[in-house]
Amino acid sequence: MKKTPRIKTPEGGDAPFEVPEVLDRLKEHLEVRTNTELSNILEVKPNTISTWKKRNTLDYPRILSVCQTYNIDIDKIFFDKQKQVTSSAGESKAKNAFSVVTADSYFRYVTESGKKEYIDSLPKFSFPFIAGNNIRAFQVVSSAMLPVLKEGDYVVGEFTDMDTAALINGNIYVLVSSVKGIYISRVRKDTSNPEIIHLIRDNEPENAFFELEMTTSEITEIWEVTTVFFLDLIGKAKKGNSHV
Repeated sequence: MKKTPRIKTPEGGDAPFEVPEVLDRLKEHLEVRTNTELSNILEVKPNTISTWKKRNTLDYPRILSVCQTYNIDIDKIFFDKQKQVTSSAGESKAKNAFSVVTADSYFRYVTESGKKEYIDSLPKFSFPFIAGNNIRAFQVVSSAMLPVLKEGDYVVGEFTDMDTAALINGNIYVLVSSVKGIYISRVRKDTSNPEIIHLIRDNEPENAFFELEMTTSEITEIWEVTTVFFLDLIGKAKKGNSHV
């Protein structure tokens, strides 16, 4: 039986979509008619389009990138607006929107993240397949996580409680320290001291050295990274469009 992809919603439910319909709507917005023309724009082989349709799956980063390049609203690609009835398109997007912390906001975020008016002032973005009760995006500001993360990328993290004992060794987190600032890194708990968290560099041989140590007392926020974006979110916002 063919599996139907489903997009998570902020309310905890999900919404199904069919890949062939998504690709047809993408063709319409790109003003192309054939899979070959579409594959040229997506920079994939023509049979890749057929495979996506057959397996009912997509290369989401590639689709996102093309939508950004051609200024196409993702909601119009993944959802047939003519078949949907909503009280307000703006209200619908607002429910999906999450805040973005850019590199130049790091210092202020550390000192003012507890203030609602500051968080409300951060740029907001919404993607139809990303939702959560408490998610936030952070821009990568170093190359310590190459090749997994590059400087300028964005990670989306889901807020976790402050129980550092629940951190999973090897997973990537955004750690906000009142002393050292914001770091996006894999973590490794200290086996001899539960009060210390090691931040691991991906671009160094395993166990070569620890980039940094944080004490649990200095950590004010922990976000578990769930998604990575390779898009220029803020460049898009400067053009007057806060939704990719």
